[in-house]
Amino acid sequence: MRNASLGLALALAACGTPDASLDGGTDAPRRPRDAGADVPPSDLPYKGPWVMQPTTTGALVRWESQLAPEAVSVTVTPEAGGAGMSFAGTSIETEVRLDYRAFSPPDLPGTYYLNEVTLTGLSPATCYLYALDGYGEGGRFCTMHEPTDHTTPISFYVLGDTSPALMGTVRLITVNDPRQTEFSLHVGDIQYYSTFVETQQLWFELMSPLLRANAFLPCVGNHEDEEPFEWEDIYLRLFDHPGGELDENAGDSGTLYYHFETGGVHFFSLSSEHPLEIGSVQHDWLLAELAAAEAEPGYRFTILYLHRPIYSYGDYGPRADQVMAIEPVVRDHRIPLVLAGHMHGYERFEIDYPSAAGLGRATYVTTGAGGFSGTMASVNEGLPDDPALAALRVASGAFFQAMQVEITSGPDGDVLTAVALDDVGAVRDSFDVLVPPR
Repeated sequence: MRNASLGLALALAACGTPDASLDGGTDAPRRPRDAGADVPPSDLPYKGPWVMQPTTTGALVRWESQLAPEAVSVTVTPEAGGAGMSFAGTSIETEVRLDYRAFSPPDLPGTYYLNEVTLTGLSPATCYLYALDGYGEGGRFCTMHEPTDHTTPISFYVLGDTSPALMGTVRLITVNDPRQTEFSLHVGDIQYYSTFVETQQLWFELMSPLLRANAFLPCVGNHEDEEPFEWEDIYLRLFDHPGGELDENAGDSGTLYYHFETGGVHFFSLSSEHPLEIGSVQHDWLLAELAAAEAEPGYRFTILYLHRPIYSYGDYGPRADQVMAIEPVVRDHRIPLVLAGHMHGYERFEIDYPSAAGLGRATYVTTGAGGFSGTMASVNEGLPDDPALAALRVASGAFFQAMQVEITSGPDGDVLTAVALDDVGAVRDSFDVLVPPR
């Protein structure tokens, strides 16, 4: 049975377009849409704002500007009401080389300022509104739950393969309001230059309802490096260390792959675009971090998310090296859910693992139709190649989708309640996963 609070959230999500409160009110100034070479720099945020690195007591607010701001500060108030708190930050001058002028608004090279404000001293499991001082723009975020808090529900949003210029993504994040959840997982392929109608600047503008709704926690997709300097100037610069792992000795850990925790549930973002096979640095990191997480007080279970799915019968079949590397980890640990994108459709596999650390089953979900419809019709392309495994695919479809997941604690253990919703707000799949106590 679907959880009542999630059902209420879905009902609210279907009510229409999010209001203007995330932008500081209906009279808040807006950035110019056509930021062409002949348009003078604006003192408004050029990209963003967005939130990353959520913890139990804080988060990081980021935005990019064309001009050096006179001051970098944010005012934060509890979403439920209360006194405001002010936080000051820093501005980092950076030279951007990415140059893509085919369509408006273009991505232009030049000097930009990455502005960051670290928020501290907040209350756990609490949602806040923030405003960029001097701009009239802002958003919302929620802090993470204490590791031993197993009674407060945890909710999150899942989206992948987004291309808002084609409007499918815009419809999804409009009718399925991400503000009903605490944070968003993006399963890769953030933006598509390959559509020939989209730029990074346009992506940030059209994705504003998602970026301002809650913390944004992406993983690396194969389309994050389509144009010269896109990887360095966009992903590595704007989305570095999403989960807050800032250990200088951690190598690639922290941006290409990283880990965060809320309420005893641990999330691992992996990069399927970098070596992940057994014996790779990333695979060794995963095993070490899992062992450390499982030893922590209050540990419940783990959720994995990455771009290329472990199992899929869309436009390509399972990747043998990835299956060999990841499936034993899922089987032998408390990992009830694996999320992925890449295939532009929806799939859900239920695979029994009798020795799976007491779980008995793992659910693999491909949710890669977050707005890019190319190859969506091929969701069944590889189905005849492996009928035995295909029998484990219990749901599929060629439709745009976003997911909402809620984790609750009951007398028999934890329950993950998930729904896949299309771009008109209809529920296209729903499932519950029971995670017995340790």
